[in-house]
Amino acid sequence: MKYTLETIPVWDAVEDTSADCIFCTLMEAAELRSITYYLGSSVMNPETRVKVNSRGFCPDHYRALMQAAKPQAMALISHTHLMQTQKELRPLLAALQGTKRTAKSRKLIMQIRKMIRDREQGCLICDSMQETLNRYLYTFVFLWGENPEFREAVSRSNGICIHHLPSVLDMALEVLSGEVCADLFDAISEHMERWITQSVEDVHWMTQMYKSENRDKSWRGCEEAQKRAVRREIGSGRIIRNP
Repeated sequence: MKYTLETIPVWDAVEDTSADCIFCTLMEAAELRSITYYLGSSVMNPETRVKVNSRGFCPDHYRALMQAAKPQAMALISHTHLMQTQKELRPLLAALQGTKRTAKSRKLIMQIRKMIRDREQGCLICDSMQETLNRYLYTFVFLWGENPEFREAVSRSNGICIHHLPSVLDMALEVLSGEVCADLFDAISEHMERWITQSVEDVHWMTQMYKSENRDKSWRGCEEAQKRAVRREIGSGRIIRNP
């Protein structure tokens, strides 16, 4: 599969020392861009409306769109999407009317369930985020293989969360040659092991600080160690539903 390079955002994320995960930072920004896009002028684009009508959004991204406080744009999206749902559901509801507890009614209910399930499977924002993630993964792996300065920057960063680990490893297999791929595996594994060890120690120290005998001791920066641990384990910039 061919990918395009996205060097500037990837470099920026790697050099952001406040980031818990390089890819979570990138994907949070990508998600925000998508939400802004679908609530902006694109809502008046017929092609966009056709996509929204047929594909829609997952429940989490519908909630994110509503929370963005753009009622007019959300009303336009909801209106045409609901009309499409009405078009697909109406004949099934009409056929269901007047039926009793028979094989026909069971079949109609199965059709209704399938129609609604299919409608709920799609998410344009998840799709867009997945495409973006693939470009970022490719860029990360490509730069790691070609640019020693990028390797150094990655080693100084906080690395990646456990959620994004398999995606990076899969892309490395796809893009890098044998020796370079092995080097990346070694670097990622060592970085991940150091983080997990440190995280375990930080969370443990946090638990000890709630004991009376430790009330005068230093928190060692572990006041929110549990939040960091969770973010680094499950990721804060996830694709909610894979396409």
